[in-house]
Amino acid sequence: MLSILSLGSGSSGNSAVVYSDKTTILVDAGLSAMQLKKRIIQGGLDPQKLDAILITHEHSDHTKGLEVLSKSISVPVYCNSLTQEVLMEANRSVNSWQLFENGQQFEIGDLEVCGFSVMHDAVDPVGFKFKKNDKKIGFISDVGHVNQLLIDSVKDVHCLFVEANYDETLLQGDN
Repeated sequence: MLSILSLGSGSSGNSAVVYSDKTTILVDAGLSAMQLKKRIIQGGLDPQKLDAILITHEHSDHTKGLEVLSKSISVPVYCNSLTQEVLMEANRSVNSWQLFENGQQFEIGDLEVCGFSVMHDAVDPVGFKFKKNDKKIGFISDVGHVNQLLIDSVKDVHCLFVEANYDETLLQGDN
């Protein structure tokens, strides 16, 4: 089993949970820690059993609850090095940073994860592909433009989760 649960989407906060029978991963922490825990429970999952928090990029609508949540349940935070550099100043209480290289696969529990570059106005934004056995889920958020790398990264997924807000003015200024 490989599933995804949206906890929130929009300018006020973005977050989702990708989970299997054995592994639970929070993707982005854009809501308050209290709201994240509440919504995880409402989704039938246990926030205390989070195995990791993955961050797509440093904007506050994706990281608002990061420090408090990671500290309160002692869960590692995964991101790439450029995103970590930006986040460390505001998230000094994060106990465990786990860095990944874009395009390189890594494991969290029984899931294979790969972060891939996307185009957005952040230092090094990523989308994710999750794999368990023969099932794959793609996760993309705040993508300004679709390029070949993005298409190639998600072309073989069974489920594609796309978080998006549409604002023509913002889109025109996005890279």
